[in-house]
Amino acid sequence: MEYARVAFPLPQDLTFSYAIPVRLQSVAQRGSRVLAPLGEGTREGVIVDLMDEPDLPDDSIEIKNLADCLDDTPTFSDELLTLTKWMSEYYLSSWGEALRCAAPAAVRTRQNRLVHLLATDEQIAEMRQSRQTEILSILKEDDGLSIHQIARRMGAGISKLRPPLAALQEKGLVELQSNVQSKARPQTISVVSLAKPVSEIHEQISQLGAGRAPKQAEMLRILLDCSDETLTTTELTKRANTSLSGLQSLERKGLIHFESVQIVRNPMSLDPVPSTQPLTLNPDQMTALQAIQGAIDSAKRELFLLHGVTGSGKTEVYMQAMASVLDQGKQVIVLVPEISLTPQTVSRFVGRFGSRVAVLHSNLSDGERYDQWQQIKGGAADIVVGPRSAIFAPFPNLGLIVIDEEHETSYKQDAAHPFYNARDVAVRRSELVACPLILGSATPSLESFYHARQEEYILLRLPSRVSNIEMPPVEVVDMREELKRGNRTIFSTSLRTAIEERLSKGEQIILFLNRRGFSTHVFCRACGYVERCDHCSISLTFHFHTKRMGCRHCGYERPTPQVCPECGSAYIRYFGLGTEQVEQEVVKAFPKARVKRMDSDSTTRKDAHQQILDVFRSGEIDILVGTQMIAKGLDFPNVTLVGVISADTALNLPDFRAGERAFNLLTQVAGRSGRSEAGGDVILQTYMPEHYSIQAAQGHDYIGFYREEIGYREALLYPPLSHAATILLRGEVEAEVTQAANQLLDQLEVFKEDRFPTVEIRGPVPAPLAKIRNKFRWHFLLRSEDVEELRELIQCAVAATAPTNIDLIVDIDPMSVL
Repeated sequence: MEYARVAFPLPQDLTFSYAIPVRLQSVAQRGSRVLAPLGEGTREGVIVDLMDEPDLPDDSIEIKNLADCLDDTPTFSDELLTLTKWMSEYYLSSWGEALRCAAPAAVRTRQNRLVHLLATDEQIAEMRQSRQTEILSILKEDDGLSIHQIARRMGAGISKLRPPLAALQEKGLVELQSNVQSKARPQTISVVSLAKPVSEIHEQISQLGAGRAPKQAEMLRILLDCSDETLTTTELTKRANTSLSGLQSLERKGLIHFESVQIVRNPMSLDPVPSTQPLTLNPDQMTALQAIQGAIDSAKRELFLLHGVTGSGKTEVYMQAMASVLDQGKQVIVLVPEISLTPQTVSRFVGRFGSRVAVLHSNLSDGERYDQWQQIKGGAADIVVGPRSAIFAPFPNLGLIVIDEEHETSYKQDAAHPFYNARDVAVRRSELVACPLILGSATPSLESFYHARQEEYILLRLPSRVSNIEMPPVEVVDMREELKRGNRTIFSTSLRTAIEERLSKGEQIILFLNRRGFSTHVFCRACGYVERCDHCSISLTFHFHTKRMGCRHCGYERPTPQVCPECGSAYIRYFGLGTEQVEQEVVKAFPKARVKRMDSDSTTRKDAHQQILDVFRSGEIDILVGTQMIAKGLDFPNVTLVGVISADTALNLPDFRAGERAFNLLTQVAGRSGRSEAGGDVILQTYMPEHYSIQAAQGHDYIGFYREEIGYREALLYPPLSHAATILLRGEVEAEVTQAANQLLDQLEVFKEDRFPTVEIRGPVPAPLAKIRNKFRWHFLLRSEDVEELRELIQCAVAATAPTNIDLIVDIDPMSVL
């Protein structure tokens, strides 16, 4: 008998031993996804090891069999198993949680627990408990419903349904069965082909045409004429203007075959992408490529930081390096921030490398993601372009990893364990497979540039734009002076004049504000009351078009009051500025301009993001108003003016990375202007013109910014001079959260004094966002130069505390402390 050790996506970092039944021994391999009994049901897990003997803590434990194997070939290679194990250890998650990150949701299973009726009519009639009786009555009418379906019919929550269901199960009146389905399956089409020699088909056409089946004769004639085409049943019946019954009749006569053929759901645009050829590189690009080429040719793991200003041709360097890797029969992973992953970005790679490019991102359907993953796994694709999760692409012979806009915070997972940073995972994966890694950015993360200064990364520079196009001049406008001059509008005199000038020339304008909505809060001027979310400790944002207020954290909405709920005053005012209000002000100030807004509120429909960009590119929009969606990776030659309505929004956040985020965003959005020989300008409005992030952005001066910021980080021992970790505790009862936080502090201090004296502990204090979705939040910030000590201290203290009814979330190397 063979045995498997299986990891499940559970918070506890445990694995479980199972016997492999004979029927599964040929397919159940290390890295295979399996179904296995766990608790009361069956769960999907991954085999992480095979054994001759079960690994059981107690010989009296009965070992169970695996229920099924979901893979013909393993989903996870040995390399990906090693990578995910490292992730689980570094980010303090379970191995199963790390493995869940490494496979797209589309290839996972969906499990329903179905409830089947066992009770007789007499037993139902004798039942006295109302909820149990209601469940049995529902099942009598419609047996085999899922728990969720029963809950919906009863109008009850799942939690209230569990006790009566458990009681019915214990009495033997119902049984629960697990129903496991794949989230996505291969898509097939039915194609038609001739089953007889051509001479016989001609005879049949004559007979059928002379008889009562002219449509059948017509279909045979079409199949003869299109013998070099693959016709589906739908296409054939449409061409012959007939129904499926005629085709079925031809099949019964043995004249045609039906065959089921699997097709690939293509997420690319249906419009053909013109092929492109490699461009001639300038000397700086050539120097960078030669350095990368040396590492590719020697199959050597080197880490390159490609620091190039916006428009300097970083993508061309990537693509020529990628072509060299493909020539060696190897594969490439290209990571792009989700926000930049537009068809425009993907088409650059498709235009150069054709159908060998697979794409992964969140806007794909489950079916499209499933097919793209299978294309990668099956060897039909050599390049994958995608967001952070694409770092787990199952390439067997990886030759290069590229991370574009490597400074982007979206490379950090923040929704579920493990809270990994794809950049750091890429560094580890490049080490495992001994391949080069290129980190590209106009505004490198402080961590990456620090590593380059320490000679841990090789720094490559592209200091100028291609074709000798100058960087756009940036004018900083002090809005305090505008206010003194009586200008209370959102447009400075300089920005208003520049917009009018560009509109008169038929040129395009981008106006940027990284805050959506109409107003950031609704305020009573009589008593000072502010409308706040009922579930979170933040003010509600007013949306003009819906006339409703909404919470950007939990989605809660309610109508805007006409009078103050607190004092009854009618002096309700809207304060703060969002993109929706900017759009309105632009329309008022420039009534002849064609204006469009692009933010997460205006792009909720699938492909809405791309549709707006396509219309803008075609010249049908004069002014595009938007958030950070318009700041990244977009190239519009006719944009000659970028206006930043308020440069201060990011600077005012209580976060040690606030200055870095502000500089990065301002530099990136400024880079959208002047990307052709027509040139361009940037006007940056601020109430803090003296801030070093603003001044550095004005001069496109990354080095100047780095010197200031690294000095601040050194003085306070913030990353990259140390490693940081946050511990967040949250729960519905504030007193319980506070108590758990103080208990954890006691344990942290005990272990720190005993074993980890160099770790600095700050907190616990209420988090800046002290309540979200009805849960109160307290947090700690820990720092140490030794990340191993940091992680071990947290593990020891959390294990010793183990609070109940409290969520405890650990984030190693956090991107935010909000």
